Amino acid sequence: MAEEAELDVKNTGTTDVEDVDTKTEPSTAETNTDGIFAISGDEEEPNAEGESEQKSEDDAVNEANSSEPSHKNAETRKQQLNNEIRDRVAERNALRREIAELNRQKYQLKSIDDIPTVEALMEQQNPETGDYYTRTEAKLARIEAERELDLAKRQLDEYTENIVDNRLRLKDEATKALRDFPMFDEESDSYNKDLAEQANRIADSLIIKDKNTGEIIGSHGSIYDVYALVASAAKSAETTGKIAGRKAAVDMMNSADVVGGSVASSSDDEDDPFLKGFDKSVY
Repeated sequence: MAEEAELDVKNTGTTDVEDVDTKTEPSTAETNTDGIFAISGDEEEPNAEGESEQKSEDDAVNEANSSEPSHKNAETRKQQLNNEIRDRVAERNALRREIAELNRQKYQLKSIDDIPTVEALMEQQNPETGDYYTRTEAKLARIEAERELDLAKRQLDEYTENIVDNRLRLKDEATKALRDFPMFDEESDSYNKDLAEQANRIADSLIIKDKNTGEIIGSHGSIYDVYALVASAAKSAETTGKIAGRKAAVDMMNSADVVGGSVASSSDDEDDPFLKGFDKSVY
């Protein structure tokens, strides 16, 4: 055996290969037919395939852990959007019911019960003939009355939906204007009462109201554009005022008499923090 041959070599101190059994099987310390571990002595290490599999598992775990917060954020945002949609639908339905009831009262549409029956019409005179309605004429008259009532209802429903759309649009525009231009928001530290009142007067002039109900039904233009224009004009005026003020100060400093008849040296001008970097080309 290999172990005995090795001992013989050590004991004799020779390397006579004839004493070694060349037919002995190789040690498992040198080869392994399973292909899973490459064994050297008493140590066992994973081969390349095992390392790759372990790394893939670790990467999958890390990827799952890293994607979990993103998944939670997506679910939270989805739930938030669903809540916003439900609130919006509820708001729209409530507004529709309110406006529909108001229109029904003001425009006093007839109901199907207000249309005379065929028998009732046969007891009345037909204005077109001057005679009492025949049964056929009464049936035709009732069908026509039902058609006109249905048409009036559809027109009023469309009118109501149009008002709902415009009212929600106006609300969104007002909300966006307050968010984008806090100078018009009474609860903001940047609130400017004078500018807000001016913008409100212009916006009110665009509002359209129903003559019968007095309710707001739309506008001649975008009220958001009104607030955006006023805000832009105010900002432009503020910028122009600052530039004009600085120019006046510079002109005054340049024309002022210097005590003793002397003028400041060029080095003094260069070190002046007010004049340093001031671009006179804007004039």
